[in-house]
Order: sequence, then structure tokens, then C-alpha cells
Amino acid sequence: MKKNIFITCLLTIIVTSSFCISTQEDQFENAKAEKDGIKMETLYKKIYEEDRDTYFGQLSLMELAKYNFFKREYKDAVSFLKKIHDQRISGKQYWLAKSYFKMGKYQLSIVSSQIFIAESDDNVQIENAYFLIAEAYLQQKMYKRTFNTLESLRTSKYIQNSIPLLHYKMGICKEKQGKFEQALMFYKKLKQDFPYHQYCYLAEDRIYNLKKSDKVEVDLAEINTFRKEEPIEESKAATGKDLKIYLQVGAFGLEASAEKLGKRVKVIGYKYIVFSKIKNNSKLFIVAAGPFDENDDLKKAMQKLKKNDIDSYVIKRY
Repeated sequence: MKKNIFITCLLTIIVTSSFCISTQEDQFENAKAEKDGIKMETLYKKIYEEDRDTYFGQLSLMELAKYNFFKREYKDAVSFLKKIHDQRISGKQYWLAKSYFKMGKYQLSIVSSQIFIAESDDNVQIENAYFLIAEAYLQQKMYKRTFNTLESLRTSKYIQNSIPLLHYKMGICKEKQGKFEQALMFYKKLKQDFPYHQYCYLAEDRIYNLKKSDKVEVDLAEINTFRKEEPIEESKAATGKDLKIYLQVGAFGLEASAEKLGKRVKVIGYKYIVFSKIKNNSKLFIVAAGPFDENDDLKKAMQKLKKNDIDSYVIKRY
């Protein structure tokens, strides 16, 4: 008899716990779907206060931290992040590093970035973390450490999306060290390899200022010959060669939002890219699943994404 009572109680506890977790998950999804920022924040706080140690309670802390970060309430963001202890929730150290940097606590930002790099397998955010470390050193006028950090990134597998920024920052660092010829070398490399990139135009300004202040001797006309028209026979736009097939799944004003959707795509089973474009004088971050081969079943991929509430359509890009 006692045994039956014990089993009944145990089953009641298990069922009740499962019900609570399910309810929390529903509440979390409702909070994510909420468009009003204040209401969304209230919902996340309610989830956390109901049970602080469940997965969705902890996940709500991460969302609250991000929300406060984008509101520029960095102290509050840090407060929420420090309460996260669930090991399944990634990105805690990354957002701590970003928040500390905005607060001017550069050493704490560096430490959090280093922890994130050691623990994470997200190559995109690891690349960003290296730049965050370099910028934190730069703000403290620790130029040798700045350059060493950038050099470590340059020789790592993580530098993929921001090579122009890397050259530009290395040039800036050498300028701060008073090594103007070396700075010029990085600016020239940037102009030669990425003649139409936004950082190329910034590099032009740096070169002009170095020449104007008699820091370097350089022929500006020679420098500008890096920017040439591509021969027609090599124009990818004209031939359509090397185009890759992607499924565009979203567009956001914030890069963090784009990366968040990209991670969902990755969990579903597809690679993704995030790239930017200018529309109506505003910068948009585009998320695309892929690339796909011509023989891949795109319809099947679109259906799989749709089942996860992600609409998509085919685009082609290099």
C-alpha cells in the first residue's frame, strides 16, 4: 500500500514538472513573438521569476540581457547575464564582453572575450570577439597587445568575413605606434585587395593624412591605380558565372538579430551566411541558408524551413 502511494506521488511530481516546463516553453514563445518591448520584457521577467533554474527561466535571462544591451542599459544587461548558470545556454561571455566594453570596463571585456573564444564553436562570433579584444586594448593605448591580437586573428581559421576591417585596424595600430611606413603597407594592401570596400575609402583618408602631415612619402596617383575597371570577359556580373544558390530567410536592421536567425537555420541542419546591403539609405543584414548545389532539392529544404516557421525564397549571389 505504501509502495503504491509512493509511486502515485512520484508520478504526480513528474507530470506536474513536465506540465510546468511545457507551460514555460509556451510562455517563452509568446514572449519572443511579442512586438511591444515593454510587454516582452515583462513576460520574460515573469518566466524567470516563476522558476529561475529551469532552461526557459535561464533562457529568459539571456533575452532580457540582449534587450537591455540594445537599450544601452549595459549595467542591467550584465546583471542578467551574471545570473545565467545553465551550461546549455551559449553566448553569455560574448554578451558580457560586449556589455563591459560599452561600460568602459575594458579588462573585463577582454577576459570575457577570451573565455568565449576558448569555449565557443561559433566561428563568426569568435571572429567578433577577437576584434573586441583588439579594440579594448586599443582604447587603453596598449598598441603592442592590440597588434598581437590582430595578428593572431589574421593567422587563425576564424578570420573570414572581416579581412578589410582587419587590415584597416592593423594600419591604425601601426599609426598609433608611430610606425607610419608599416601603417601605409596595411592601407595599401587593403586598397589593392578590396578596392571598392568601405574600409578602402577610409584607408584612402588615412594615407592622405599621412602624406599631408609628412609622415610618409607616397604617390597618391600610383595608389589610386589599384582601383581599375574589371575586364568585361572577367566580369562575374556579366557572365553569371560562379553564382551560388541560397534561400533567403530574413532581413534585419541589427546584425545580432540576423545571427540569431542564422543559428536557428544551423540547428535545422543547414549552413548559413549573413551579408549586408543598403536599402532606402539603411543598412540591412540578410540571412540566407546555403549554399545549395543545383542538384539539391530546394523545395524540400524550403518545406523543412517552413515547418520551423521560417519562410524562404531562392536568391543567387557570389
